[in-house]
Amino acid sequence: MKPTYDDWRAQVEKELAGAPFEKLVTRADGLAIQPLYTERVDSGVPGVAPFVRGAAATAAPFELCMRSGDSDAAADDLAGGTDALWFAASDRDALAAALGHDLAIVMDIAGTPKIEHFKAVMNARRAWLGVDPIGELWAGELEASALPRELNEVGAFARRVAEQRTSGRLGAPDHQVRSLRISSVAFHAAGADAADELAVILATGVAYLRALTREGLDDAAAARSLWVQIAVGRDTFGELCKLRALRLVWWKLLAAAGVTELGLDAIHAVCSPRTLSVRDPWVNLLRVTTEVFAAVLGGARLVTPAAFDEAFGTPSALGRRTARNTALVLREESHLGRVLDAGGGSYYLEARTETLAREAWSRFQAIERDGGIVAAIKSGSLRQRLEAAWTARAAAIAVRKEPVLGTSEFANPSEKLPAALPAIADRSHRDGEAFEALRARVERSRDVVLVTLGPAAEYRGRLGYAEAFFATGGLATRESAEVTPASPNAIACICGSDERYATEAAPRATELRAAGYTQIVLAGRPGALEKSLKAAGVDQFIFVGCDVIATLTALTGGAT
Repeated sequence: MKPTYDDWRAQVEKELAGAPFEKLVTRADGLAIQPLYTERVDSGVPGVAPFVRGAAATAAPFELCMRSGDSDAAADDLAGGTDALWFAASDRDALAAALGHDLAIVMDIAGTPKIEHFKAVMNARRAWLGVDPIGELWAGELEASALPRELNEVGAFARRVAEQRTSGRLGAPDHQVRSLRISSVAFHAAGADAADELAVILATGVAYLRALTREGLDDAAAARSLWVQIAVGRDTFGELCKLRALRLVWWKLLAAAGVTELGLDAIHAVCSPRTLSVRDPWVNLLRVTTEVFAAVLGGARLVTPAAFDEAFGTPSALGRRTARNTALVLREESHLGRVLDAGGGSYYLEARTETLAREAWSRFQAIERDGGIVAAIKSGSLRQRLEAAWTARAAAIAVRKEPVLGTSEFANPSEKLPAALPAIADRSHRDGEAFEALRARVERSRDVVLVTLGPAAEYRGRLGYAEAFFATGGLATRESAEVTPASPNAIACICGSDERYATEAAPRATELRAAGYTQIVLAGRPGALEKSLKAAGVDQFIFVGCDVIATLTALTGGAT
């Protein structure tokens, strides 16, 4: 007889030996992730509403879009195989040098847009213009009092572009130009989780659609004027589902306006700036690989990989080359993007897409009830929400529930950085920032002696844990089976088994205090021994799940 879900659950609960089944339920971005999914959510077929599986019925390889630097960097990107270039508003020389090539162009536009902005890229294969006054408002680059006028200007600009495209005077089909950008990247950097990102995209989209229809564009033409730029982080399956859910909620938004046969195909995925680390920056190569993977399988049209040294400032030539080649290898050798919606049909991915879409729609409705995206930015309520989301994420990182490789896990206390540490931006976050700040403050400020109890077979596990623990603060360790006189500011950490702790930990702590150690740590949970160990001189206990940031800060006294 075929086993049922109830049979599976009964066996699992037996294996859990009395522990609650909910122990197997994890959470990502505040949403519950079940240990097993058995029912498929019907997301339709590719190219058909609600377009979860893609706006087109056939797969097309994604296009590599590199951020432009100077003219030399743009030339390297062109020679290195990029399909599109993303220009800042100030990159005029690099833009002029690139326009003779068969490229798609993404172009940031600061301030009031003009038709000349579009004429500058009229011969590009595709032009997505980064006109985004709501993004400027969020970044503090636009006064709230100026926003109504800017939205009117944006609407008029988009109408003129649409008219000239439709008339053929600018030489390309209408669907090849997008006038307004809806970007979640800055909100993601400020702490937004996946549902917040999608809610912000929807709320911004509503504001822009209203601005465009006020200028006389119909709903379908207004929708075709928009494109979405979205950050992709390191939760591979979660980010893949985020892009699938984006298409679903976007279709639902347009359907509410009566446009039911238009899917979202203009998606520009950008590797998350929040996930980049400055400690052991080579790990960023792995992060970018998984982020590009998620973006492509999620159905992004354009994908911008990050350079491994981007968090330090202007990327090096090596950083740009490895970023390009990462995406090219995934496309040309792994053939990513040649299968349309590779995750479609997976019970887990379909259910997670549906759950995320519902949560994002609920949060979008809450923003609209409170007056819309502009009101949420002006009142500060949106920033408070994103800071709360970041605080929850930072707490998980601090206890290493969400590890940051090379920073909070497998840190190298003797590494040499390729450049000076960057300042932390006021309006954005990075996953490793708290550990990086801790390490900058306490690195090499203490001598740490790992004092072992018993044979190596007993203490080796906790010794390894302690070495990795102190390495996150840049503190090198040395092992000793004996109590030696303390050097100035030395920390002693006792490592052994629970059985040894019961009889030997308190006496050894007393010896260490007598030898001049002002900070004594024990590796492991103290349990019933906590009171006696503290009385003997143990100051802190380190164990899986403890707050690494708070513990090392307390041990080092905020050392500089």
